[in-house]
Amino acid sequence: MKEANLDLTPDHSLNSMANALERLGEVLLRDAAADPVLLDATIQRFEFCFEINWKAIKKALFALEGFDATSPRQTFQKAFAVGWITDEALWIDMLNARNLTSHTYREELAWDIYHRIQLYYPEFQRLHRLLVEKTLQSQQAPPSRK
Repeated sequence: MKEANLDLTPDHSLNSMANALERLGEVLLRDAAADPVLLDATIQRFEFCFEINWKAIKKALFALEGFDATSPRQTFQKAFAVGWITDEALWIDMLNARNLTSHTYREELAWDIYHRIQLYYPEFQRLHRLLVEKTLQSQQAPPSRK
């Protein structure tokens, strides 16, 4: 396996994940029913979190497991196979929600996805903690012999 240039260090991709999660968490604490702009803000921040997360998983799978995934769906399947995600269906649901929010806007759909985002958020947090742990472990591991 070739050496991967893992750009998934606590000062780069993981910080991007943490920042995006913090921003999503901020908006989830507010009452979207009282201010419709918060509905849109929540969905936009979810889209950012989703994109950052799937790309971070993709990088980590390559660097730490040697898997090269080419799409979000394939990335989630491989992450599930190695035990990084425990609910593959939830991640596929996130992918479908992101696709719907990116290509159409209907208020009823927006509210449905808003409520689902509240279920997605803890999974984003769990994944972030896991990738921080895996990254730190890989940095502490002795170099492999070739």
